[in-house]
Amino acid sequence: MTTTTSATPSCVTATFLRVRPPDLINWAEAEAAVATSPHPMSARDLRRKFKAEPRPVFRIYGKRGEHVSRSALLEFHRDLVHGWLLPNGKRPQ
Repeated sequence: MTTTTSATPSCVTATFLRVRPPDLINWAEAEAAVATSPHPMSARDLRRKFKAEPRPVFRIYGKRGEHVSRSALLEFHRDLVHGWLLPNGKRPQ
């Protein structure tokens, strides 16, 4: 009896972190993305709060700076504004 291991990981998080999202933006573009909301935030504040919670930040070879997924950032901003996250970015227990 032979057992084979699958090449794909069973953990969804591992797959997500290995595959680069198609909607990566830098922090200046992130600031522009939330600028039209009723609660705009600076790029520095977004970066500080986004990194306080363990969220994925990507580096692209040949481009300077950090990049984040636009959809993940907008979801984070929505959760923060609605009070679903604490000010430091952590979810309430």
